[in-house]
Order: sequence, then C-alpha cells, then structure tokens
Amino acid sequence: MIQYRSFLNTDPPLIERIWRQQKPIRGQVESVTQLNLDHLILSKPYFESAGLILAIDESGDQPLPLGFVHAGFAPTEDLSDIDTKIGIICQLKIVPGNDTEIIASELLKRACEYLKSRGAAQVHAGSHFPFAPFYLGLYGGSQIPGILVEDAEALKAMLDFGFVENDRIVVFERQLIGFKTVADRKQISLRRQYQINAISDPLEKSWWESCTRGMTERDRFSVYHKKDQNVCGSVSFWDVQPLANRWGSLARGMYDLVIPEENRGLGLATFLVGESLRHLMQQGVGIVEAQTWASDLAAIGVFKKLGFDEVSQGVLASLEL
Repeated sequence: MIQYRSFLNTDPPLIERIWRQQKPIRGQVESVTQLNLDHLILSKPYFESAGLILAIDESGDQPLPLGFVHAGFAPTEDLSDIDTKIGIICQLKIVPGNDTEIIASELLKRACEYLKSRGAAQVHAGSHFPFAPFYLGLYGGSQIPGILVEDAEALKAMLDFGFVENDRIVVFERQLIGFKTVADRKQISLRRQYQINAISDPLEKSWWESCTRGMTERDRFSVYHKKDQNVCGSVSFWDVQPLANRWGSLARGMYDLVIPEENRGLGLATFLVGESLRHLMQQGVGIVEAQTWASDLAAIGVFKKLGFDEVSQGVLASLEL
C-alpha cells in the first residue's frame, strides 16, 4: 500500500535513496547527502514540511520510498519575503518502476492542494530565478532553468497533469582554456573608455539573495566609464557547488547580467562578460555556465560571440488553480 505524507525529520535517508535512482543528467547531482539537504533545503527560513510530500510503499518490512514532490513559493516583488499567491513545484522525483505515472500524478495533486490551501492562485512547474527557493547547487546549473529537457520523466508528468509550457531557457557553457576576449574595433575602443572593477564576496542585494546564494562563493564585476566613473553594468558569478564537482573542472555560474537600457547597443555586455571571463580564467576557473531566455536574442548573441555553446534547455510551465 502506498502512503502519501508530509516530510518528517527522519526522511533524509529516504530522499537520498530516491535521488540516487534518478537518470544521470548533466544538470543534476548524482546523489544528495544529509549535509546537502540541510544546507540547501531544510535550513531555509521559509521551508515548510507540509510542502515536501513523499510516496512510500509500506507493504514490506521496511518502508520503500517511491518518490517525492517539493512545493514552495516565489518571493515578493521586492525580494523581502515569500509570496504565497505564487506556488512553485520545485522538484518531482519518481523512482523508475511500475505505476510511476500514477504516483507522479498523485504527488502533484497533493502538492497543488497544499499550495492552494496557502493561498496560491498560480503554480509554476520547475523553478527559475527569482522563483527558485530551493535546489540551487543541486539542479539546473548557474540558475535553475525550469525543468531540464533531459529530465524527461518529470517534464512529461508535469505536462500530463495539465501544466502548459509558456517559455524556455537556454543553457550555455564556455570552456575557458585559451579564452581570448573579442578584439574588434568596437571592443578596442571600449577598452580605452571603460574599466572593470572586481569584487569578491560582495554584499547580497536582498533578503532573497541572502537565502539562496548567501553562503556561496561569489564574484561581481562592474563596468565603469573612466571619465565620470559612472557604473554602466554588472555581472555576477558563483561557484555552483556541489553540482560543478561532476563537471571535471573548477566552474562558475553566471547570473544577474545587467546593462541599463541607456547603455545598451554599445557592446558593453560583450566587453563586461569577456573581461570577467578573462579574470576568472586567470584565477584558474575552467568552465563558465550561463543561461538566458530563449527569446532574448541579444543575450544569446553575446554568448555566442564569446564562444559559448548551447548544452541544454529548460522548460517553464504553469497552471492556474
């Protein structure tokens, strides 16, 4: 008989067993540990045990975990608290075997019921920053790009349940061995006019960033105009741990690339990211991952110009309750 219940403090070993039986994919750690679960999930100030629901076969001598779903909430617009009107299915993990579709559907049903009981009117399938309260470092990469297309079973379960795909995120990767910045006429001119400032372990910009990335190793690069010292853009990187351990090289994940609208079209994004990559390469970083919306052709153009290769995509889907 399958029992569906909320998380108990004795459940981490069961979650570890479920995770170890998942299909290996690039954007997902092969196994989780008690330390991972404590640090990246259970210790979050907004973690609610009722949102982490397990399916367990209780018919044998020992409980047999069959899967789990984890539901949480998005942050408020100012990133100072959670917004219970917007629910998120952060993870869905089912052990391969019989009745997987039935188990997945029942877990999703109970997760949506929980979110609705807390006030959610809309649910997103898969996280995407800033709608990413958990699992950064365990799933996705530099950010969490919804549901990775390689995570086929979870994606199918979400769509079969009624979630509707509404966007995609493209995942890029750049090997930094032998990296050289772009040296065309525009970039040479920008080097004469602008300078880069690097800050290690910068202060978090919000409560939400403190909760999701506050304990990670981070670098922030800003581009300044040499004449008036005005900041014209910035980009941040973090160490993507523990996921990057399986990539075979010291890695960083790019996030929060911002060029104000009045400074766009000058080539500053290419200049800023290129100089940042050169600095990271000199620090021994071998791989950088970046993500952007599939519709953001300007960002995709910057990444391709700097030699990034597309390695995956993530699907974003939603459901009205």
